[in-house]
Amino acid sequence: MSIETTVIITGAVVWFAHGWYLNARLVKVHAKLDRVLEQFDGLRAYLYEIDSQFDDERESRQVFEDEESVFAGANDMDLLRRKKSSGKRTLDTPFIDLAN
Repeated sequence: MSIETTVIITGAVVWFAHGWYLNARLVKVHAKLDRVLEQFDGLRAYLYEIDSQFDDERESRQVFEDEESVFAGANDMDLLRRKKSSGKRTLDTPFIDLAN
């Protein structure tokens, strides 16, 4: 085997090993980022629970869950539609708008 063949084979092996290592590290990074995003979602849920701007939504959902009105579902959806069209946040609005 010539020296050029040895260098080429060694280079290819090192290249594949490096790619494999980077892929393994990238999997770990994605796992950590997933955990961070889950924590932000928990923070969002907590902050939205205590924020008074969502009291109207909570009341509407409570009426819907208690089935006090035949039109409770329609009223709840209408409230959500009005809040979204006016640019206000709802209880289900994420912190970060991923569309932009």
